[in-house]
Amino acid sequence: MDKQLLQDARKYVYDYLAEHLPAAYVFHDYDHAEEVAEMSALLAKKAGLPQEEAILLQLAAWFHDVGYSSGVQGHEERSADVARRFLEEKGIREERIQYVQQLIRSTRHDNIPDTVPEKLLHDANYSFLGRKRFDRRGQLLRLEEERVSGERYGLLEWNRKLLDLQMSTKFHTIWGQEEFSKRRNKNIASHKENLIKARKTTIRKKTGKDFGRGVDTIYRVTLRNHINLSSIADGKANMIISINTLVLSILITAASAGFSLSQAAIGENLKFAIPVITLMLTSLTAISFAVFSAMPKVSGQQFTEEDVRQHRVSLLYFGNFLKIPKDEFVDYLRGLKEDQEVLYDDLSRDLYNLGQVLQKKYRLLTYAYRVFVGGLALSFIAFLTAFLLL
Repeated sequence: MDKQLLQDARKYVYDYLAEHLPAAYVFHDYDHAEEVAEMSALLAKKAGLPQEEAILLQLAAWFHDVGYSSGVQGHEERSADVARRFLEEKGIREERIQYVQQLIRSTRHDNIPDTVPEKLLHDANYSFLGRKRFDRRGQLLRLEEERVSGERYGLLEWNRKLLDLQMSTKFHTIWGQEEFSKRRNKNIASHKENLIKARKTTIRKKTGKDFGRGVDTIYRVTLRNHINLSSIADGKANMIISINTLVLSILITAASAGFSLSQAAIGENLKFAIPVITLMLTSLTAISFAVFSAMPKVSGQQFTEEDVRQHRVSLLYFGNFLKIPKDEFVDYLRGLKEDQEVLYDDLSRDLYNLGQVLQKKYRLLTYAYRVFVGGLALSFIAFLTAFLLL
């Protein structure tokens, strides 16, 4: 075997990945295969492998991840099959083909490499952890995992995941340790600093600190507006109640006085019975709607302990927290102080509940004013008709 075989393998892998590899795989692509092949050659030279074994090791490095063209699961076996097809076309002997396939299969994540070539391939495969461009490769790995799995990683979550990968991966050969461990340790130290920054950034986002006092102002102004609108609604309800109570009192007094007059006067007054009754019913209906609007009512949701734990209900509203013991309510508020993201969510639910109360108030007030105005118009028409007939 000579180096021409490696050149042919390079071109074969490039063409194969260009045709079959989905665009989502931006980490396990041709660049990764080329990097692992180069590191394999470097480590094979340091380890003093015979030329034939070194070439077989590089062949395995070129083909070890081409199986990603059909997904992550079982990609090692598919990679071994692609390598077999290529080597058979080149007339390579069976024992050498099986040797390359075994090296490829040894790259399984749960496999512990046994032979020196397997350990060298493992170290070359994870060499990106101990190189200067680790940050860039790490971002490509994040993008690939998000695209393939459909999940979104937060900055803090991804940094923890990447740090776990760095800490749990070790280089199995002395040559891999000499080449990559020193830089890997620097990357770990740098990544821990990034993890602290990511944690601070995540906390600031959860608490709204990145937006200054804007978030707190939004809640404060909205809550004040809700309270003002509620006061306005109560004032309008009191106005309707006062006016219609006065009208109703006058009508009742006038009607009672009419019944005490002579029979002739009573007969004339009966002609105005319809407009008087219409105005009385109008006033009574308007008063009823206004009273229902201003009537204090302790309303709340039906919820379970699981709803509280999952934060599906806000206990900031007194109609809800009065249904639980005082100690549980204190514990609940203590939890909100520890997780301000949940606190803001509960404030949002509370504002929404207040909005629903306001909607009911103003709907009843609308009915009261419409009945009042409509009743006045009907009563005036009825009075005018009775007067003309008289």
